Amino acid sequence: MPGAAPPTPAVLVVVTEVTYYLSLALPLGIAMTVGHLATPEGRGGLVSREARRLALPVAAFVTAAAILRWFTSVSTGPARVQFAGFVLIVAGLVLMRRSASRRLAAGVAAVAVIVAVLPEVPLRWPTADTMARDVLTAVHILAALSWVGGLVSLAAVGLVWRQHRGDDRRDADAAATDWARTWERFSVVALVAVAALIVTGVWQAWVHVGTPGQLLTTPYGRYLAIKLVLVMALLAAGGYNTRVVLPEIRARQRSGDTRGVLRLAAQHFPLVVSAEAALGVGVLIVVPFLHGSARSQAGWPSAGPFDLSVFGTGAVLLALIVAAMWAGSRRPLRRSEPSTLAP
Repeated sequence: MPGAAPPTPAVLVVVTEVTYYLSLALPLGIAMTVGHLATPEGRGGLVSREARRLALPVAAFVTAAAILRWFTSVSTGPARVQFAGFVLIVAGLVLMRRSASRRLAAGVAAVAVIVAVLPEVPLRWPTADTMARDVLTAVHILAALSWVGGLVSLAAVGLVWRQHRGDDRRDADAAATDWARTWERFSVVALVAVAALIVTGVWQAWVHVGTPGQLLTTPYGRYLAIKLVLVMALLAAGGYNTRVVLPEIRARQRSGDTRGVLRLAAQHFPLVVSAEAALGVGVLIVVPFLHGSARSQAGWPSAGPFDLSVFGTGAVLLALIVAAMWAGSRRPLRRSEPSTLAP
């Protein structure tokens, strides 16, 4: 825009970081959809076909994000390897637009995972403490990318299909089944990602925050509090999907209501997931502001090293989360009253 001021370095850092994470999340989400979540196109999969239509636009976005990161970061050895990985991701996305191979999609997902964890690979022989920190950080990043990438990709596919295919009833049965199966499978991926995020997030909070009061009295704490609010909103939306929308889709499948399944799974669900995707992108926007720690900003000492007591606490926490997730994912009793989700 003529006369507009150039972006400040802080804004440029945020833009670079957000586009970096999205450049990994989006290919991972599309690759998961084609390679695992949706029905293969060879068996009539419609969601997979629509997901592949997004491959070229996402490839262009990844290219732009990789170039931006290359010119705004130090070109060290890992950075060069990452850039080579981005080249492979772009090439894989271009090939995915032409081929429905699930192996190719799995390869794109694998490269995205490798590129994402490269910054956490130590360049020297690590200690037990640094190895634990690197592994937990890598798991946190991968869980977030899988969750956000799946949300954004499926929301985009659903909205495009809803706009251009919503009135096409020729493949209504196949589309209803495909969408229902896709959401069922993604709910499992999201459940695992949430469990991983909670465990690793609690550990990161312990490392960087000494007291609950530091969430309000330090810059790091305030940004972390914003992130926690967004994540809680994501969890609430995910709970609504698991406890309300998915059971209703199953009930309509059992009753043979193909039209109702199609309306819920291919028209109503993408709108809900789009709101979740916006929250997920909001989380990514907050991440670049999480520098330093609330402990240091409040004058507190650093957290203790990762030891057996921390490991034991994490194991107990993981067991509790798995039990809670299992209980929360149990199918509710079939309701006798009519649903109000869709006409």
